[in-house]
Amino acid sequence: MVQPERDDLVARLGRYPVDRYPVQHATTQFHLGSVLLHASDAAPALEALTAARSVFGRAGMHLEQAKATVMLGVALRLIGRLDEAAEAFTVAGTMLASLEQPAERAAAAYNLGLVRHDCGDRDGAHAAWVQARDLFLAARHPARAGAAARDHGGSLLTAGKVSEAVAVLEQSLALAEQA
Repeated sequence: MVQPERDDLVARLGRYPVDRYPVQHATTQFHLGSVLLHASDAAPALEALTAARSVFGRAGMHLEQAKATVMLGVALRLIGRLDEAAEAFTVAGTMLASLEQPAERAAAAYNLGLVRHDCGDRDGAHAAWVQARDLFLAARHPARAGAAARDHGGSLLTAGKVSEAVAVLEQSLALAEQA
């Protein structure tokens, strides 16, 4: 299924040259990057998402630029460029805060938590997941808030902080039941 979608999006890029149709081109690059990420093809996704972010930025479409930056962070994490991924999620979070987009900002924080955890920075991961949980709750997304709490609790458990982990995991379960 991915190949036909990919081929269609590549054909669209030919119909929407960046100099003539910048927004359509950037949107297509964003969708191409997303399709490639879902296929675990991170290197070409990185290229498409970098282009999307750049063109959205030049067009003054800051929300779209921030969303592309989040997806770019996902691609960077998949290829192991963790410092750059953390920077992308941090920049996107700042942009999304200024745009008052709590759900999207929560997604950036959640992903930042994954990167921090991958880097061995448990405290940084926990802080990011708490922020993600709170933002998802503010945006009325209890299932996503529960996922952030689940990862936080699991990390606490593997760190040997059993009583803290149990409390966070119970919260995760309660949030999942609300969804």
